[in-house]
Amino acid sequence: MNDTAGPARSLCIIGCGPRGTSIVERILANVPTLYGDRPLDLHLVDPYPPGAGRTWRTDQPGLLWMNSAAEQVTLYPDESVDCAGPPRPGPTTAGWLDAPLHDGGYAARRDQGRYLRHFFETVTRARPASVRLHLHRARATDLRRTPDGRQLVVLDGGHPPVPADRVVLAQGHLDHRPGPVPPGLTRIGPGPADPDALAALPPGAPVLVRGLGLVFIDCLALLTEGRGGRFLRTAPGGPLRYLPSGREPRLFAGSRRGVPLPPKPARDTSAAPAAGPPALRFATVEACRDRLSRPGATFGRDVWPLVLAELGWCHYRALFAERPTAAGTTWADFDAQYALLHTDPERLAKLARAAVPDPADRLDLDRLADPLAGLRFDGADDLQRRLQGHLAGELRRRTGPARGIATALVDALQRTGAVIEELWRDGHLTADQVAEALDRFALGTHLSSGPPPLRAAQLLALAEAGVVTFVGPGMRVETVAGGSSAVYRATSPALPGVVHEAAVLLDARLAAPDGGQPADPLRRALYSRGELVSEPGSGGGASGLPRLSGTGLHPVGADGTEHRDRIVAGPAQFPRPGTNAVYFRQNDAIARRLLLDPAEA
Repeated sequence: MNDTAGPARSLCIIGCGPRGTSIVERILANVPTLYGDRPLDLHLVDPYPPGAGRTWRTDQPGLLWMNSAAEQVTLYPDESVDCAGPPRPGPTTAGWLDAPLHDGGYAARRDQGRYLRHFFETVTRARPASVRLHLHRARATDLRRTPDGRQLVVLDGGHPPVPADRVVLAQGHLDHRPGPVPPGLTRIGPGPADPDALAALPPGAPVLVRGLGLVFIDCLALLTEGRGGRFLRTAPGGPLRYLPSGREPRLFAGSRRGVPLPPKPARDTSAAPAAGPPALRFATVEACRDRLSRPGATFGRDVWPLVLAELGWCHYRALFAERPTAAGTTWADFDAQYALLHTDPERLAKLARAAVPDPADRLDLDRLADPLAGLRFDGADDLQRRLQGHLAGELRRRTGPARGIATALVDALQRTGAVIEELWRDGHLTADQVAEALDRFALGTHLSSGPPPLRAAQLLALAEAGVVTFVGPGMRVETVAGGSSAVYRATSPALPGVVHEAAVLLDARLAAPDGGQPADPLRRALYSRGELVSEPGSGGGASGLPRLSGTGLHPVGADGTEHRDRIVAGPAQFPRPGTNAVYFRQNDAIARRLLLDPAEA
């Protein structure tokens, strides 16, 4: 295509972190064959450096690590990606970095930012001559319609507005608008770990921490090693011991489950690369699509049993391989019966009970997802002993000789999660089915998205040193007036009568989607005018996720209008190389819709 007629089309990407940058790469890759040498203005709006964005900025402390192994992260779409646009092979983070990796292969977050900035500079430097690139280091505050049918992206800081024919919202995780804080109290978060806010916490001060996930792990690093504390091995290969600096605050931490995320399984960096996992057997995209095509299909009744069958098959396959004495039958016999019964969860459970005598060796997702459910503890010391024992057990299961069993389950969770994401992105799930899928796959997030093993070992050492005290499951935080000042108070129903109080609350978690009330002024403006509305949640309330038009990802307004010149590309995990990642396929489809003429898009 070499048509040079007509005015330049103007595209605007709001948010130029990894997601926006990948869309930019796909636009530039598709321009030659899809758009030709017609003039194209490509506007990128982000107050943070392009490529890295806010989360991966290169000036953050080196103590903040990635939670995915650097060799499993890429922004280059390789030959495995089944998309219409051309591939652009390139290195993984590990293959490009010249910086040291931590705990067998995890990069510092600022070094990942260097990789992302290099990627951005590489792909934009090689852009077609017809593409004019405009970088706007500003925040978008509104998106307005103009009389000529175009759009105007309003920027803060006195920057002139940006005219655009089509706009992509790729802003990543959005912050939450915090509620009022009573005088004398301090609240940090929710949101990513904030080094400046954490640095202001006084040594020895009690701090209530809500959330035991990845943000909590980041905060721990800054509040302990970041203040001069040290972790030592008591013996080669032995447990860690923490030597405090005396500058740490005292952390009282809890969550709904009451337990931290289990760590990623340890990787054997000395072994030769292993063959990839077997292909999905039950929860394939095709099988799930077939189930969803049935009249009245629901995610829970029709798709979730296939996911459970897949997870169980991967777990038992690894168990029979790693610890054959744990089973009372051969893998061939078990596998044959499993295949016949895979659509019936109750009969699969009966088969597992008959073949695997020890309940601890069977896959019990409820126990794994909520290990403290229904328990009561005889005082705070009992809870600390139980939680420390739980952490030590998780470390053994995920770093010991039989860690291949946990590895198989984590891999299966990630791959079945990718199937559900593909069904979602391709429009095969209704709004109700999406809400139920997200609710059920909270299990997968808990079991597969944990920190590097060393970070979990450090948390155990901090608990043993008394720097971290666990509050318990079902943690409840309330503000209580007391005399001339107020305090935050934390309790757990599993520990009646035990109360923790502090003047500081650290919300160590990312903000939940908040339809209509995000801190981002652009989203707030669109919600206020009904140009964005929230999808319903599984419990009947709002999910906070914007209502989109299926595969097109166009926002659907309160009046049913589909805004086809806008696309909402939500946050997503980094893609893994060689996996035909949905991330790349979706970004390629977005780029091509932006470049096509309206009649074709």
